[in-house]
Amino acid sequence: MGRVLCDQILDLLLPHLASVAVTDLQLVGTTLTITATTVAETAPCPTCAANSRRVHDRYRRRLADVAIGGRPVTICLTVRRFRCEASSCPRRTFAEQVEGLTFRYGRRSQLQQAMLAVIGRFLAGRAGARLAAMLHCRVSPNTLLSRVRTLPAEPPDRSPRVLGVDDFALKRGHVYGTVLIDIENGRPVDVLPDRTAETFIAWLLEHPGAEIVCRDRASAYAEAVRTAAPDAVQIADRFHLWLNLCKMVEKCALAHRHCLTPPEDEAQGAVVEPSVVPPAIERKRAANTRRHFAAVHEMYDKGVAIDVISKTLRMDRKTVRKYAHATTVEELLAPPRQSRRMLQPWAEYLNMRWQEGCTDSGRLFREIQQRGYRGTSRSVRRWLEPLRSAEAPTPKRSEAPTVRQVTGWLTRHPDNLSSGQQLRLKHIMARCPELADLRRHIASFATMMKNLDGHHLPRWIKAAEGSDLPPLRNFARNLTKDLDAVTAGLTLPYSSGIVEGHVNRVKFLKRQGYGRANFDLLRRRILLTP
Repeated sequence: MGRVLCDQILDLLLPHLASVAVTDLQLVGTTLTITATTVAETAPCPTCAANSRRVHDRYRRRLADVAIGGRPVTICLTVRRFRCEASSCPRRTFAEQVEGLTFRYGRRSQLQQAMLAVIGRFLAGRAGARLAAMLHCRVSPNTLLSRVRTLPAEPPDRSPRVLGVDDFALKRGHVYGTVLIDIENGRPVDVLPDRTAETFIAWLLEHPGAEIVCRDRASAYAEAVRTAAPDAVQIADRFHLWLNLCKMVEKCALAHRHCLTPPEDEAQGAVVEPSVVPPAIERKRAANTRRHFAAVHEMYDKGVAIDVISKTLRMDRKTVRKYAHATTVEELLAPPRQSRRMLQPWAEYLNMRWQEGCTDSGRLFREIQQRGYRGTSRSVRRWLEPLRSAEAPTPKRSEAPTVRQVTGWLTRHPDNLSSGQQLRLKHIMARCPELADLRRHIASFATMMKNLDGHHLPRWIKAAEGSDLPPLRNFARNLTKDLDAVTAGLTLPYSSGIVEGHVNRVKFLKRQGYGRANFDLLRRRILLTP
């Protein structure tokens, strides 16, 4: 009865050992050692596939297997070497392989090898090696990556019916690749090493069958589809269309930014709540500087040596010397001379903006950076520190919204705007008829995109070309250059949303394999990782 129960336990826990005879189980230290022998009468020759019964000799293999009960497992398997009985076969002897357990030159079981392949696909090298160690499987990151490289990752012979294409950065600004997605099932099809039209043309010619191609508005992919798959319907992605429209709206708002500022009578009629200006609060760095200056001079004025002060206050000797030789603390709080020299051309502008109430160093840094400043934001902060120790200027309330704010109000759905934003936008529309006309064009384009009424696009383009806004006219003319793809994007239900999701996944896989994400390995992980 015990023997039957033991066999049942082995069948449940070790089904991959059903083809061998288990003769012994031992716990050696923390490792469970399983001794087994092969029982097959014949074995096929790996060269000619002829079965042989002639046993040449026997030898023992040690295979690492998956853990059982939190213990690592080692299989000591006795296998035989057979003589090939086919006279025409060049191989004289060969070792038998157990189906589902061993493979040639392998020191792991097929079950552990498959587990490592899955770990390598999902976690790559270092993270995968850490997880494998938790599963009592010692493996190096390079071994995991080598295992991933052996997995098959060949594209299908034919292209999917609905193909999505987009680029992604291997090295931003320098090297880009292309990912191809089956839109209907959401699976990656292939990855190309660049984003040129020639490479995509060669792929389409080798993999015919694409009837619909979803792409962004890049000209390289459009040219490739026209050349290699002229009968395919090209779809310009709606997200990129809306993104281009938002950039156009921002240009229009920037050109009419003088209309964003309310007139004097309107500004005076606005109700502004009185604000209380809090007293200036000294920053932590300035407070520490004053405290250290007082502590150093308290001892230095009594004749204590600098080395003794350094050891007592646990400060660097050079820092103590700097504090000791300074006559006032303001010398230490003032910006360095080099920073002052670099900021001297923008000193008048910084003082003017400070008096206007702008005390944000980050905003001032960005403003002078647009005017040609090449220094750091830290230098600007140091420049402003003496001004912060004085009385803070009364901030002036700005009634004019920024260009980015107006762009967001114009391109968002009216139901998503607050009552205050709607009121301010209404005042802007009343002051600027050009932006009011632009808002009507945006609303009609958004309705056409939402309802997939692409057949109204030529009429919208004609109306936009008659507008007084040059950015809107340029946007309409660019749509005519890719009219068929844009019309299909505003008519058919397909889009590149799935492709953009895969691009985000590619970025994650690339960062996860940082330092070991060359193209061949990254391509396999993209294609093999679900």
